[in-house]
Amino acid sequence: MMKASFKGKFDVDKSGSVASLTFNAGNAKLRATMTDASFVAGPSFNGLSLAVEKPGFFIIDYNVPKKDVRFQFMNTIRIAEKPLNLTYIHMRGDNRTIVDGSFVIDPANKLSANYMATYQTSSKMLGLEWSNNSKSTGSFKVCASMNLAEELKPPKLTAETTWNLEL
Repeated sequence: MMKASFKGKFDVDKSGSVASLTFNAGNAKLRATMTDASFVAGPSFNGLSLAVEKPGFFIIDYNVPKKDVRFQFMNTIRIAEKPLNLTYIHMRGDNRTIVDGSFVIDPANKLSANYMATYQTSSKMLGLEWSNNSKSTGSFKVCASMNLAEELKPPKLTAETTWNLEL
């Protein structure tokens, strides 16, 4: 089966879009993602990323123009017959790590804890991210970042949303 999605993004500085194609390859998925940067000045590798995913276990994303890789590992263990979902993400180029866990008590109640803030010591950038994923309504993400080395300014805010379509 082939799956396609389109993502719209609004940022204070600029807006953009992303298109993805996903193919099933046995129990793994292969994905190619292109941003509007891939086509703005003619076809190019800018904005192109390739990924291999085994749902529920791992994702490896490769950013073609940056020659950079992102690793994500997921696992679920059971505590008192309730699932504890654990995720570890590392972005090599950004030298950023995210650790996330959620304990599902029942379908209506979920306890989540994560460490998603980032601080880059070389640039003194502080960033926070809040996201929500829903199979029925899509997902959204809100990000805030600020440079602590500069004078006090309001944080830079970014919001994005995703709708998924099955073909």
